[in-house]
Amino acid sequence: MKKPTINQALTLTLIAVLAFSIGYLTNPLIQHFDPKVNVELYISENAGPSVLMYSGNLITDIGEYFIGNCTIGLDSNATWAISLSNVGSPLAAWTELDTEVAANGFNRTAAQEVRWTNGGDWAINFTYTFTASGSQQLQTAGLQWDATEESDNNLLAAATFTQTTFESADTLTVTWVITVNAN
Repeated sequence: MKKPTINQALTLTLIAVLAFSIGYLTNPLIQHFDPKVNVELYISENAGPSVLMYSGNLITDIGEYFIGNCTIGLDSNATWAISLSNVGSPLAAWTELDTEVAANGFNRTAAQEVRWTNGGDWAINFTYTFTASGSQQLQTAGLQWDATEESDNNLLAAATFTQTTFESADTLTVTWVITVNAN
């Protein structure tokens, strides 16, 4: 048997690589996509324009656990609520807002829910408009899966916004937009 020449060996190698490449392109491996959850916070003050707040949004560790172990379909879950605080820089380890406000019209309150489709993905909005009954500084909003004021172990997400002092009759509208993309 005659040994192949270098040109023949290179040609056979190129043919093998080309054959595997064509096979991969026509039948790619099944790819896994990690689920993605996007939480956005919109703030509007005193009927002014809404501002989308990106910085500081995070899903807490227990929020990740909650999403991972059930859907946000809400059919069997407790009432969702919005809470507020004047402590900035939320941490992923939080299980409730640090020093949750329970005064001056800013108590934790059940949110209005609107379910919808966001670019083909399941989404839900949680919204509430607070009206100040006294002077109050705020800079953090929380989304809770329990409407019980100052209750613990139910903080899904927290976001910091510019610290603002609200006076009587001022309003604060908080809208959480959650989009679940698991594909």
